Amino acid sequence: MADRNCGECTLCCKLMGVPELKKPSAKWCVSCDQGKGCTVYEERPQSCRNFQCFWLMDENFPDEFRPDRIHALAAFNDVKDSCVLHVDPAKPRAMSSPKVNALIDALLKSYAKVFVLSGKESALIQR
Repeated sequence: MADRNCGECTLCCKLMGVPELKKPSAKWCVSCDQGKGCTVYEERPQSCRNFQCFWLMDENFPDEFRPDRIHALAAFNDVKDSCVLHVDPAKPRAMSSPKVNALIDALLKSYAKVFVLSGKESALIQR
């Protein structure tokens, strides 16, 4: 586990769906104090407790790839040899940014498939 913390990043509170709260993806959680964190952190749902983005987990991810800085976060996927890159649909230029493209290239070195989700849009990128 990397010795990192979320800091001001709360992007997962927007991009990730939370089944227990019926919170859809790409919508801010009502319990998120944007840029500060979860206002119900100690009582947060299990899916929130279980979630960690790759940047938080892997100290080899450069600091400039912190999700709130690139408007995208990488996470595990249920499909074998793949991961998911969640891109903020409110930031349409993020998908074509050099940092997000560099992140996709790096992910493809470890995973055969990268599923990219941005709101209702999706794409599959393969090695």
